Amino acid sequence: MKKLVLLAALLLPVMAYAQRDIPFTSSKPFNKGNFKIDASYSQLMQKIPYSGYPDFRVGIGYGITNWCVVGVFGSFGTHESLMKIGGGTMYNGTDTIYEPLLFDGKMIERYYHYGIDAELHPLTLLLPNFYFVDIYCRGELGMRTVTEQYKPDYDSPSTEPVRNNFLYGGSVGVAVNPSKYFGVFYELAFDNLNKEYKPKTDEIKTKAIHRFGLNVRFPGPKKWQR
Repeated sequence: MKKLVLLAALLLPVMAYAQRDIPFTSSKPFNKGNFKIDASYSQLMQKIPYSGYPDFRVGIGYGITNWCVVGVFGSFGTHESLMKIGGGTMYNGTDTIYEPLLFDGKMIERYYHYGIDAELHPLTLLLPNFYFVDIYCRGELGMRTVTEQYKPDYDSPSTEPVRNNFLYGGSVGVAVNPSKYFGVFYELAFDNLNKEYKPKTDEIKTKAIHRFGLNVRFPGPKKWQR
């Protein structure tokens, strides 16, 4: 957060100058009346005892004002891990008994996120037509659905349980837009389900999400831009 504040302070003089300059400004507001599509990638979560869950996300938003964009989002990710449960030998006093593995194979976990979000763009209150740099914050509400599919090496049935969890979170982001129609962005995000296990302290803590992506803007019907 401190780095984002420092970056904003350094960029303000540039933005103030660019507001007067043609290349980085538009004759129309940056967000109002426009649709925005963003696609991003992040390492989503560290689930005990695994790590590094990739997440591919797409969001669609509409600027109801120049400083507020509302929309929907959805994401998908998958993770595979090898598992061995049970198995071994034991001695009951007279005989050695072998207990076969209860499961020997891999687990494929798939997870989906979907919901609604809202973005606030405070810089547009000062520089309504400037588009080169955009600093914003986002809040979101939704659901996480997780499925687990087991693929054992032996002839035992696979199972696919489904879990649904309420999801809420937020992020702060910085976008650089070479054109008023497209740009790249970085977001630092947190949500209630993204947790990390700290083995030294035996604690489970919220883990940050580092999200990188592309955004594309295009105007809606002219009557919506009024």
